[in-house]
Amino acid sequence: MIVRIYPSKISGMIKAPQSKSVAIRLIFLSLFTRLRLRNLILSEDVVDAINSVRALGVEVKDNSEFIPPKHLEIKEKYIKLKGSGTTLRMLIPIIAAIGGEVIIDAEESLRKRPVRRVVEALSNYGVLFSSFSLPLKISGKINNDRIRIYGDESSQYISGLIYALHIINGGIIEIIPPISSLSYILLTVDLFNRFGSDVKMVDNKIYVHPNKLSEFEGEVVGDYGLASFYALSALTSGGNVTITNLWKPEKYFGDHSIVEIFRRMGAVSEYEENKWYVEARERYLPIKIDIDEAPDLAMTIAGIAAIADGISEISKIERLRIKESDRIESIQKTLLLYNVLSEVKNNSIFIFGTDKKLLNSPVTDCLNDHRVAMMSSALALIKGGAITSAECVNKSNPNYWQDLLSLNAKISIE
Repeated sequence: MIVRIYPSKISGMIKAPQSKSVAIRLIFLSLFTRLRLRNLILSEDVVDAINSVRALGVEVKDNSEFIPPKHLEIKEKYIKLKGSGTTLRMLIPIIAAIGGEVIIDAEESLRKRPVRRVVEALSNYGVLFSSFSLPLKISGKINNDRIRIYGDESSQYISGLIYALHIINGGIIEIIPPISSLSYILLTVDLFNRFGSDVKMVDNKIYVHPNKLSEFEGEVVGDYGLASFYALSALTSGGNVTITNLWKPEKYFGDHSIVEIFRRMGAVSEYEENKWYVEARERYLPIKIDIDEAPDLAMTIAGIAAIADGISEISKIERLRIKESDRIESIQKTLLLYNVLSEVKNNSIFIFGTDKKLLNSPVTDCLNDHRVAMMSSALALIKGGAITSAECVNKSNPNYWQDLLSLNAKISIE
């Protein structure tokens, strides 16, 4: 699919895309309690999570009602994912806690992503693995309630271990620093506690004391990371947008921190009563920011840094290389097509802000990465452009292009 974008100004009100991170965590909670998720958006990653809990015995009705099994067990010996790294990395420790034998595989992009740290950790506790990458055969069962794991590769293993310890009736996770993407671990802790469990994180240790979880019926809350591309589009195009269905930003650094980041860069960016209002300004300031705890913000920040008045530095970027694409390379390649220069030095990417008048109107490819397409689309609103393989947005937000049309973007879809 090719999407052609013409110069246009974003304006209006839009509901935030459902949080993929929350949706996947809720779906995995169906291992323990009954859920009804109204109007669930079936992105590719969410479908991966649904198929995974089905393989573990959860009854799924109409992709909205989730009924936990009486006894957790591996119902399918072969689980094929599409491309959800979150699902994969949470699923491995969950399977290890249930016990049994299963092979997990996925499409090529996910096969390239590492699972070394969780394999190394759980190999010490009675679980056998065939390799450090997909396809991955898992056999055995976790035989200890105290798990030590390195925290540098992915927070998703830690989230998965919180589920795993609920399966084996509690325990302690000790994370060997550094701890990457801490905000996503805190999200998992908060979610379990909201449902009635008792999970505490103190320094680098997580204490899991399982309680019976309450049932849930409702919609999945909005996602700041995905919503940020609507906000970015308003800022690049000189418009404004109100984004609804968002929770109040937490105090810790996470995807919600984009509200403050845009404000620091000179935009109008305010949150009030579940709504985020963003309005463009003539000039944006460069920023120096560490994204280790919320790496998915890199693309959004790069998009506004591209037209800021100066040089921005996004630091702690090493884990961007193991996302859907090598996002360091993707940012550089895509920005260069728009005539924006960047430089990678040590563990930072420096983006040299460029006057809007000097931007190109290129044809870009999404590089098999939904966030690349979204960043590129925001820049294309300035002087035009086209994006090939634009269906890649289906991974997280299948409604993305239609949403931009509803916000007055001039787009043709071929």
